[in-house]
Amino acid sequence: MALATAAQVRALAPGLSTADDSTIDALIARIDSAFARYCGHPLPDSGAQTMEAATYTTLPGRYDLGIEQDRAIATLPTPPILSIASVHVDPEQDYGSDTLLTAAEYVADGRRVELLVGATHSWSELPRANRVVVSAGYVTASHPVLTEAAIVQAIHQIGNTSAAGSDSTSTRAGSRSVAPLSLLPEVREMLYDYRLAVP
Repeated sequence: MALATAAQVRALAPGLSTADDSTIDALIARIDSAFARYCGHPLPDSGAQTMEAATYTTLPGRYDLGIEQDRAIATLPTPPILSIASVHVDPEQDYGSDTLLTAAEYVADGRRVELLVGATHSWSELPRANRVVVSAGYVTASHPVLTEAAIVQAIHQIGNTSAAGSDSTSTRAGSRSVAPLSLLPEVREMLYDYRLAVP
């Protein structure tokens, strides 16, 4: 599901019609990627950066691991985790079934994966020894601010595409400056809570 639908954009931009839907859909996809880049999301296993759910294969290393009482916690460089597909701890980097942890051995919380007491393995500090495959991102229906931000940005870009690359455009009253096609300040403000913080 996209961050916003063409119908939602058209509802606030009366000059558009259903003939514009494919253009709007393509624009929304690009806006999704722009939002994800701004928020610091990594590339998923396939496709472009996105705010929506995607699969990420991560290799948490020593700087992603907690210390002392938080030693069992690894913070992933992804959006919030929706589900975990697999967790391996394998210094040999084979990631076979003998180094695969069962779902009962860990729990996800936001961007963190915590190994539970009694887990058969503990996080390794060796390079690429830990591998965690997750589905991470945001369910758009639960985050209406993302839809609102996408609509605002789409309408801005549609309204300014005729002057793209120009600093000003002619009007009957003279000329006016053109806002850049980068993310609007109010959109960046709406995305503030979605930016990935350094753990």
